[in-house]
Amino acid sequence: MINEVINWPFTIVFFVALLGLLVSVMLVTVNQTDIFPNRLLAGYLGCFSLLALNYSLMTTSFFLQFPHTWRILAWASFCFAPFGYLYVRSVLEQNFWFRKRDLWWFLPALIHSLCLVPFFVLSSPEKQVILEKIFANRKLIIIEPESILYDGVGVWMRVGVIAASAFAQMRILYKWRPIIYRNDLNHQNITNYKWLVLFSLTMLVFCILIIFQIFFHMIMPADLNLLVLFTIAFAILFICFYLLFKPSILYGMRGWLQQPEEPASDLQEPEKTEPVTESLETPLVAIDKKKIYLSVDQGNTIRQVLENHLVANSPYRKTGYTISDLSNEVAIPSYLLSAFINQEYGKNFNELINEYRVGYFLELVKQPNANSQYKLEALGKEAGFNTRASFIRAVKKKTGLTPSDFVTKKDN
Repeated sequence: MINEVINWPFTIVFFVALLGLLVSVMLVTVNQTDIFPNRLLAGYLGCFSLLALNYSLMTTSFFLQFPHTWRILAWASFCFAPFGYLYVRSVLEQNFWFRKRDLWWFLPALIHSLCLVPFFVLSSPEKQVILEKIFANRKLIIIEPESILYDGVGVWMRVGVIAASAFAQMRILYKWRPIIYRNDLNHQNITNYKWLVLFSLTMLVFCILIIFQIFFHMIMPADLNLLVLFTIAFAILFICFYLLFKPSILYGMRGWLQQPEEPASDLQEPEKTEPVTESLETPLVAIDKKKIYLSVDQGNTIRQVLENHLVANSPYRKTGYTISDLSNEVAIPSYLLSAFINQEYGKNFNELINEYRVGYFLELVKQPNANSQYKLEALGKEAGFNTRASFIRAVKKKTGLTPSDFVTKKDN
């Protein structure tokens, strides 16, 4: 009886779509690896989840009851594939910003949305009449008679964008494979590359399925809607669970995969932070105008500036120390600094700062009478930890022991 009442395909895909939207929002708002590729992944997952939501609602009478909601999510079907390609490319090329020409990928979505404006401004009864005809003959969903474009043009625009994105995605993966698997193997980079391959394969399977659905829908009375629905749901769950069990992929590639602009031997480690910070002004301006990634030499220079500042000035001892504070102190944009820390150290800003705090604490415990509980908490605050819990957690992550156990073991 329950199975006759509940639309199980809709229920399953609907909640999977909500999960995907939640994860995409988390990637943008609460994720501590605030780097450009992760925002692109959030865009892909968000569009894909909206697409799943739209497909699932088509299995119900929702659009007939609320005709003003019809096609308002149509843009998502144009945008998910470009977001997927740009995400893969940005991870491999270690980008931290868009190229201007990347916006062309989203032009079809804009054109299609503008062509639906005459339908959007219709009254509810007028939309109701059109939708009743469409749902009476579901082939019209593909043809899109409500658009001012010629019948079927919209769907072939989608196919073109999806196919071009998938081809570009596979091409760049093939191009970068020998770079990732070259002699100086990096296990984390190989793990990230394998993730990108799996991510791209799920997208490719969906793209092929969509093309087949369009073909069968227009040529013969075959409905692959349920198969498409569950393919979308599987792809969303795959991404969400992969991120859950392997969060390290959010840090991107490790090291510097680009070639140095100048011979490495020409680089000299600066004695002080201030002169190097001043010398960064010219290359950083050049990066903003001409490049979307850091070269090896620029990365080395930023690392010298960053580490010199943290060692010489110990700014991490301030409670509530943020990446914006560090950005202002070393004159490096925060978005670039965040991407650099993820790429160079394989961790986020908070993890890096806590490592310096733990190192400072380990120096402090060399002083006598450091084994009392009160003294240890005071030392934790002296090192910059806000709370006792964060202090214990950071020390245990670094040493495998709580602060008190570490001191006891040291004394023994």
